[in-house]
Amino acid sequence: MTDPSVYDEAAIGAYDLVSSMLSPGDGLVAWVSSHRPLAGADVLDLGAGTGVSSFALADAGARVVAVDASRPSLDLLADRRGEREVDAVEGDFRDLRLDSRFDIVTLSRNTFFLAQSQDEKIALLQVVERHLRPGGTAFLDCTDPAEYLRAGGDAASVTYPLGRERMVTITQTADRAAQAVMSIFLVQGATELTAFHELATWATLPEIRLMARLAGLSVTGVNGSYAGEEYNARSREMLVVLERK
Repeated sequence: MTDPSVYDEAAIGAYDLVSSMLSPGDGLVAWVSSHRPLAGADVLDLGAGTGVSSFALADAGARVVAVDASRPSLDLLADRRGEREVDAVEGDFRDLRLDSRFDIVTLSRNTFFLAQSQDEKIALLQVVERHLRPGGTAFLDCTDPAEYLRAGGDAASVTYPLGRERMVTITQTADRAAQAVMSIFLVQGATELTAFHELATWATLPEIRLMARLAGLSVTGVNGSYAGEEYNARSREMLVVLERK
């Protein structure tokens, strides 16, 4: 699991900028809405960070409980939520136990891959199962593992502008044997330089199907884009829909 300390107060502003850039936002809403209506739904957003995805879901009419292990992230979320129906909960999503159940559970932007081992991933899926209402649906928003391997294991870097005064360089190194990818984010401004990292361990679709069954869930759909396209060998995304057995 990524140590929440990498998202401490010194890095949280940079993390939020990158998260805002990378979050699927409206794409996530469109994908979820194509399977389940969001208006009036109770949604559990696991690994919510600073709330970018939580806010998009709330703006679509959902009541959202946003869970994250990083207190600085949740503080920023609370400062920005305004009148949105978003409640912030600090906690480790691998062993979360809330009193409520939800119509929808979301794990956006590779949150599922932040569980490092298969045991941790199964535990996370058990949390999902425990918090879904009968007939509820969960959504795992993941990068297709093939995307990490296109560089052949060599580090690959790309730089994006963040407004007029900042840019972010994202460097990723994939380890095929460990199914792991290290992402290093370097945010540069005119007078400041901030870096943080994320370690993710991917799972293939057959592995996700097996782990879901062990957790009491079934994979009922897989999309290759937020527009609802079928998942195939050319897909950049692996968007997995799960339901309670």
